[in-house]
Amino acid sequence: MQMSIRFSLICVVLIWGARVCAAQAPPKQLGDVEEAFAVALGAYEAEDYAGAFFGFRDVYERDPVHTKTTAAHLMAGKALYRHGDHQAAIDLLEGFIREYSSSRYRGEAERVIAAARIGREHRRVNDSAINLGLALPLSRDELPLTRSIFNGVQLAVEDYNLRHEPKIRIVFRDTKNSEAGARSAANALVNEGVSVIIGPLFSDQVHSAARTVEQQQTVMIAPLATDGQITRGRRYVFQVNATLAERGRYTARQAVDYLNLQNIGIMVEADNPMSEEMARGFEEELIARGLTPTFIYQVGPDSDWIRSPNVISSDTLRAAEGIYLAIHRDNEVDASRLVGRTVINFRRRGVRPIILGPSAWPSLNLNNYNLSIPVYYTDVYYINDLSRSVRNFVQKYRAANGGVAPDRLAYVGYDVTSMILENLDEGELSRGRLLGASLYEGLSIQIQFGDNQRNTEFYFFRHTPNGPQRVR
Repeated sequence: MQMSIRFSLICVVLIWGARVCAAQAPPKQLGDVEEAFAVALGAYEAEDYAGAFFGFRDVYERDPVHTKTTAAHLMAGKALYRHGDHQAAIDLLEGFIREYSSSRYRGEAERVIAAARIGREHRRVNDSAINLGLALPLSRDELPLTRSIFNGVQLAVEDYNLRHEPKIRIVFRDTKNSEAGARSAANALVNEGVSVIIGPLFSDQVHSAARTVEQQQTVMIAPLATDGQITRGRRYVFQVNATLAERGRYTARQAVDYLNLQNIGIMVEADNPMSEEMARGFEEELIARGLTPTFIYQVGPDSDWIRSPNVISSDTLRAAEGIYLAIHRDNEVDASRLVGRTVINFRRRGVRPIILGPSAWPSLNLNNYNLSIPVYYTDVYYINDLSRSVRNFVQKYRAANGGVAPDRLAYVGYDVTSMILENLDEGELSRGRLLGASLYEGLSIQIQFGDNQRNTEFYFFRHTPNGPQRVR
């Protein structure tokens, strides 16, 4: 996917390590080295320096070494310099000199390095842009995730830069999909003077990077990590992808505040940590509101879900106005099947409690069973396709990415970045500012951080014959 370059709207600083590229799929292999070099040179002469870099990199990374290897390596460095990525050019060409110390291009490489150092210093002194840090992996398996998030971030920055001064510059560091890499990326971004860091993606890497941002008092926002311990004991780490316990708490709040339920039972899967965490959060929210669960039933194997209405006493079931089914399955078809069979058995026992769920059950269709029991569930993600803002985003995204539609992570990247930019205060993002920020309603997610620095906001839906209906 070719990444569009808009110098008037956005200045992207990509800091390459050896032989990696930023948020870009590996270029297509051309059959002939000479032809590939000529194409890259044409891009360079046309001032498409990003395209030239990827083309030259394709040439010099080919094995075995050939007649264009060193020339392509030098030209890749010059393309980075022309693009304005001075540190990246320095790193690449210093590596070139170490690897090809006797090359006839060494002198030219040293001249480009010297010019890049001057350019880097000039930017440091004169550039007033606000640095937004990205700490994401460039390893092959995770590259599609990074590309989607990056594209969403880029559009949010472009939208902001059209209307505001000073401009936002994206500063990228590769986490190398490792704890050590995440720690190194965080250190580098802090040294670059970023106002905030988005990333890393995964919980273990967030933990690793956290020590750096805590010491330097730099806000770091994890967009995808779900570990409930990420923010514990930390002041500057924030978590967008709310934990399973927060999902349970939110569902309990809606059950009490929106549905006006007072007597609610909980069914939780035994020996399933995810189910247990959701149920625990649900119960804690009830207790915080002065309520006690009508019952808590530990469900064993799948067959236990189906026969559970026959095990719980009739008086207990009739006392429950609602029942929270803390079912967690990677396969939503399995989850929907369990819910459907369980609800049928509730009906057979003569009870009709409101069913509350922790996530969508798209395959659940109670009309197939001639049942009309209300079913509600919580989800973190929702896109209103009729929204003008969503339609505009899709149009701009397609235009910038060769007609490809945004995926879920592109929306998340856009929303997280837009929330950050909305809360900048004189170019900085403080911990207090985030904690005191009002609810952010994005294109796909809602964000509001509680005292524990975790996102507490979800969407609340009701199953209907025509599909899910958002009610909160």
